[in-house]
Amino acid sequence: MPPRRKGGKGRRAARPGAGRISIDELPDEVLHHVLSFLPAQEAVRTCVLARRWRHLWRSATGLRISCGPENEAAVNVKKLRDFVDHLFLLRGGSPLDTCQFNLLDINEDDDDTRRIHLWIRHVLMCRVRVLSLNMTWYSECWTKCFSLDGLPLVSQHLKRLELSSLYLDDSFLDFSSCPALEVIEIKECEIPDLDRILSRSLKSLSITGCCEFSEFHRFHVYAPNLVSLWLEVFIGRVPILDRMPSLVEAVVRIGRPDDFCHLADSGNCEDEHCPGCYGADGDTGCVLLQGLSEAQSLVLISDTKMKGFEMLSNI
Repeated sequence: MPPRRKGGKGRRAARPGAGRISIDELPDEVLHHVLSFLPAQEAVRTCVLARRWRHLWRSATGLRISCGPENEAAVNVKKLRDFVDHLFLLRGGSPLDTCQFNLLDINEDDDDTRRIHLWIRHVLMCRVRVLSLNMTWYSECWTKCFSLDGLPLVSQHLKRLELSSLYLDDSFLDFSSCPALEVIEIKECEIPDLDRILSRSLKSLSITGCCEFSEFHRFHVYAPNLVSLWLEVFIGRVPILDRMPSLVEAVVRIGRPDDFCHLADSGNCEDEHCPGCYGADGDTGCVLLQGLSEAQSLVLISDTKMKGFEMLSNI
């Protein structure tokens, strides 16, 4: 039999779309990852697409739970909490890579507050690795930071923690039970009652925006394995930085012109027990430079005068 000619009747026409991969051909693990980029409500709605999609949302590797003015489909917490309660109930203990709570203008309701705290504890039990919390109370005049409960974080899996618009205290920032935590980002938070941040596992620390530090005492940062630091102080006392021998890069911006002791005209009352001048037991007389002295790359920014840095290195 003679060979068939190219382009002859023996050649079948290619089907439209041949060579393309349908989303339904992707493995479940990939679809779980894709669903993690959707708001939680939209991820759940995919259950109506087909029989295979009926339960995929239950194992999505990420959750994005939002309400408030920045969310176009905003609902208040009263309506949101039934959805989230059922979401967690049906998901069970499915592990999470990421979880984001973006809850804005929440009414100061004790029931809602307790419910939100339970949600946070639940995702920690789901072995979440990246946790982002951005929550504010409702106020007609100004944004009011959401107060977290006094329980410490406990997680063997948490690696990254992002905190925005929160009121933080020593209990919540006790990372002794988070041995895998490497990155902390704190933005626009109130931390006037904080005494210390302590973590041996921490590699990157960022405290930016108009965080409210204490006016009366300095909190202590003990992170001996820190590699990267970004610190901005506009309100309150500059924190004391302990020695950081692994520090590679640091950016420190001081925008506070009156970081001095109010008990003396000179700015230093010379009282070794004064929490404003010294701030911690065993103080070495150095606020910033002890922790920054071994940085390979260092940027110091003062919005007032460099004299402020001289003061902070000598008191």
